[in-house]
Amino acid sequence: MPEGDAGEVFLDQLFRIFDKDGDGSIDFKEFMIATDMTSSGDPEEKLRWAFKMYDKDGSGEIDVDEMVEIFCLMYSIQGYTEEEATERALKIFETLDKNGDGSLAEEEFIKGCLGDNELLELLNAGPGGGE
Repeated sequence: MPEGDAGEVFLDQLFRIFDKDGDGSIDFKEFMIATDMTSSGDPEEKLRWAFKMYDKDGSGEIDVDEMVEIFCLMYSIQGYTEEEATERALKIFETLDKNGDGSLAEEEFIKGCLGDNELLELLNAGPGGGE
């Protein structure tokens, strides 16, 4: 888990995703859904969950800054540098942004990941995966 501000931001992101009704607490149903979502489910379900984590502002699209920020948080947990995380995030974003508009809609993100086995493994494995 990242420490300091990075850890707090990461936990806020997770909390926002799991607090489905936005009431500021996670009830038992939300907890069970979150537990199931992160431990099982098909690749598309996991990618939908990942999309929500990357879409920090809830706009329905991921921009490159959001992807870089989340990658930096996730990679810092594993002891990677911000530069390594940024490089990986930019490479993945460029691969997924097929129309070159600078943002990823949910379906664009999911289809792009599902259509690229190497990318899917990389995202599922997290830092150090696919190397």
